[in-house]
Amino acid sequence: MILVIGGHASGKRAYVEQLGYGPADFCCGPEEQGPVAYGIQDWVAKDPAGAMDLLPSLLEKQVVVCDEVGCGVVPVDPAARLMREQTGRLCQQLAKQAQKVVRLYCGIPTVIKE
Repeated sequence: MILVIGGHASGKRAYVEQLGYGPADFCCGPEEQGPVAYGIQDWVAKDPAGAMDLLPSLLEKQVVVCDEVGCGVVPVDPAARLMREQTGRLCQQLAKQAQKVVRLYCGIPTVIKE
């Protein structure tokens, strides 16, 4: 599995498409099927307490794409803080088990694990 992370609108989708995946390959929720799990920070936002329950199915994907949510000002809203924390914990587990981790910044990929 390849984990692709980066800020919002940093070029993650375009990078994954360059790997040979098309629009039909992207799934945007745990109930959808496809080799690319896209926007998992939104999946976690729906049920932060159940974030780690997503791990087994995400490990079966070929590519997992997540916005970086741990940068910037810490939200005042406790629910938003919980979502950020749980997304970070899930990404840590994904990164540990990923074959490759790529971070995109301004459309430029940097391999941080291979």
